[in-house]
Amino acid sequence: MNPKITVFMAAYNAANYISESIQSILDQTFKNFELLIVNDGSTDETVDIISNFKDPRIRLIHNDKNRGLTYTRNVVLNEARGEYIAILDSDDVAVHNRLELQYNFFQEHPDFALCGGHGSVIDEVGTPVADNRFTVPIEPDKIKMTLLFQNTFINSTVMYKKAVLKELNGYDDYAPAEDYELFIRISDKYPVGNLDSILVKYRIHGSNTSIVQSELGRIKVRSIKEKQLTKLQINADKKLTDAFFSILEWDYSTPNFADYLSLFTKLKAANRSLNKYPEIPFEMMLFNYWFEIIYIKKAKMNALSLLLNKNIFKWSYVSFRQLRKAFKLSIKGIGQLST
Repeated sequence: MNPKITVFMAAYNAANYISESIQSILDQTFKNFELLIVNDGSTDETVDIISNFKDPRIRLIHNDKNRGLTYTRNVVLNEARGEYIAILDSDDVAVHNRLELQYNFFQEHPDFALCGGHGSVIDEVGTPVADNRFTVPIEPDKIKMTLLFQNTFINSTVMYKKAVLKELNGYDDYAPAEDYELFIRISDKYPVGNLDSILVKYRIHGSNTSIVQSELGRIKVRSIKEKQLTKLQINADKKLTDAFFSILEWDYSTPNFADYLSLFTKLKAANRSLNKYPEIPFEMMLFNYWFEIIYIKKAKMNALSLLLNKNIFKWSYVSFRQLRKAFKLSIKGIGQLST
């Protein structure tokens, strides 16, 4: 009889942490799973450590050589026996009831295709870091809207339906951002959610893929941003893409206010035409990004006029705090001009 869940773990030179990751799955309160580990050409003691575990629920598969994340993750398309696929990276640690919580969620919400949750952040030796709560949006509409700008899932917390992964032909070649691109494609067709629970201890260390491959990641994510704009029927020219990409990086230094205003105006019009997101919450989100950019870029004497731009402003969107901060920026700018 096939297991309900396939826990999938890609492993490449993971000797430092994989034992704890494996044990966290074997200790789950939900027992009807298999742990599918794909060794991607490791040259350290990773395979020996995996082999020390004698639990029959563990299946170890070897790539013929180091193939990279996209190829390795797609092994699950043909090898997973479970109805659901749960991801756990080989340096992270699942909380003891993670699988049970997510399985119950899918039984209660059969129309959903993807489910994640919060994380807590630990360091190399497993010690919680300061301000260690790694939270994600939990409302389905907010998850989808925010996913346009940021990854709203922690990869090591996600569980999705195997049938959906097969329908979408697996991961595309966007490594090390292949997870973000997949989540976008899933959310374009199906409801997605996050549990309001911590599901994983997310480990930060010097060999994190996202850190080691940061420049490649930037290139791939930029391609994802261009693809998102094109799908919204927006011409993904360099200025728009630069502005769009900078929001994901939380770096507003290079694009100017006109570029951001153009981006948000086009996103607003596209959504009204395509009805992709709920209109008022989406436009409120755009306005909040607009305020954040005005404030961080210190628009000064132009702050209030920028904030009240008719293309993006509505009185129902703005808070007193935002008005006060924009007014202070404007007064400060006028004061500097007069000195």
